[in-house]
Parts: sequence; C-alpha cells; structure tokens
Amino acid sequence: MWAFILYFICVEVGGEVDDAETVKVMEGGVLSLQPGVDDLKGDVQILWSFESGRQYTRVAQMHQGKIYTHYNTQFTGRVQLDQKTGILTITDIRTNQSGLYKAVIITSAHITRRSYRVHVYAPVSVPAIRSSSSVSVHQSTGLSL
Repeated sequence: MWAFILYFICVEVGGEVDDAETVKVMEGGVLSLQPGVDDLKGDVQILWSFESGRQYTRVAQMHQGKIYTHYNTQFTGRVQLDQKTGILTITDIRTNQSGLYKAVIITSAHITRRSYRVHVYAPVSVPAIRSSSSVSVHQSTGLSL
C-alpha cells in the first residue's frame, strides 16, 4: 500500500518540477542527494525516483526501517540510501543517468518533496600540447643566444 501511495504522490501529483535544484557531476563520479529533512526518526517512508524523458524508475526506498535498492539494473550495486539521513548516493554515475531525481518523504507529521535536475557530463580529455620551434642563426650580425 505504501509503495502505491509513494508512487502516486511522486508521479501523479508531483508532475513537472520547476523548483528543482541543479546538480552537475562528472561521469564516473559520486552523486549524493539530500532529502531535505533534518530528522528521520520514527516511522519514516522515503522514495527516491529517477525520470528521464518519459521513463520513471524507482531508485531506492526506505519502508518500515528496511532499505530497498534493487529496482532497476542500471543502478545495481551502485546505490546506497542512508537510513539515518535519507541521503541517496550513487557511485560510478553515468551520462545516461542524467535527469530528474525526486525524493518523497512521509513522516507522521507531513509529506516533503525534494527534486534535483542532475546533469552527468563526460570528462574532458587532457589536451595534447605540442611545441615545435626552430631557430635560425645567420652569421652576418653579432647575435648571441
């Protein structure tokens, strides 16, 4: 039941997010996203999701004190959800994982939403610097080097 409620809140009610914070991270790096809630005590439910285009994917969820991170193979083995802070961490992030990341946090007192537009960029290659210089010396003047 909770999964349905979280899905409905995140996808149906949430819709397009204009106030999403922009985060840039280099491909192969570590992405860490804060849920925006300071105190995660008691019965707290968290759902982190990812949207790219029209594709919606659950990334991680905390329900009744248990952490679930095996929703999609593209994130397998690289997702962590901190039980005390709700921070989502994705290691070895890839360019195809650029998109909108949303957190829905349900406590006994309120529902909080947080959104991030994540841009994963490819690393810039190191430029190859080549230097070619030639010096010509003609004996006609008194030139010293």
